[in-house]
Amino acid sequence: MISIQKKLFFIDLIDVFLAEEYNPKLSKKRLIIHHYSRVPGDNLFGEITYQLSLEKDEAELLEGMSKMNRYMLRRANKEPYEVVVKHNPTDGDLIEFQNFYNKFVQTKNTHKVNRYRLNRLKRLRDKGVVVFTKLQNTNAVALCYRIYIIDSDVVLNVYACSATWIKEQPDLKQQIRFANRYLLWQNMKLFKSRGFKIYDYGGITDINEINKFKEDFGFIGVEVYHGFDTESIIGKILVKLHWRKNIYLFS
Repeated sequence: MISIQKKLFFIDLIDVFLAEEYNPKLSKKRLIIHHYSRVPGDNLFGEITYQLSLEKDEAELLEGMSKMNRYMLRRANKEPYEVVVKHNPTDGDLIEFQNFYNKFVQTKNTHKVNRYRLNRLKRLRDKGVVVFTKLQNTNAVALCYRIYIIDSDVVLNVYACSATWIKEQPDLKQQIRFANRYLLWQNMKLFKSRGFKIYDYGGITDINEINKFKEDFGFIGVEVYHGFDTESIIGKILVKLHWRKNIYLFS
């Protein structure tokens, strides 16, 4: 379980991630937000997320992918890619990611990484649970990013983005085409080598193309739980003012 805390309107706002038991410590000065809890709770709602077992060997992982993905990964090996991994990203690294991601979402129906979400990432980073990964070419042009939070045996992919908005550089078109898949596969192998058992790619979206992308990599649906717990009047007001998914989702 991962927990971070900040003060908001005279109450303690506590984010809890990947809990393995439901035992909220309530008070009139707390608002607890549960993300990807592995167990149900009184005030939590279930949602399907996509997960993959990293206990399979590499051959099994490849076999579980679509034929097209296996081809594209073989083809990606010919591209001038470099993978950058940082287990303690600096504020500058996270701002670099934020700027890239916010260009990416201009063409997508999703939320920007605003100051609230960036500060939450920084607090998670300060707990030592954020992994920053970037795919760039040999000219140091960033093509793709993935941001994770890690628990004892689970790695949760909280952000993924690629340079799909770049149109004016035809020489990058082929590199961008394979970038997202290549970085995903390299990260899967990285976390597998470090003993993580489960790769959680996040929940089902309203965009069928994204869901199919995950399924074509062999991810399957598993139920997890989200929600709020509070005895605070201010906390209850905050919950009513925000559609429940807007406050916990990363993207």
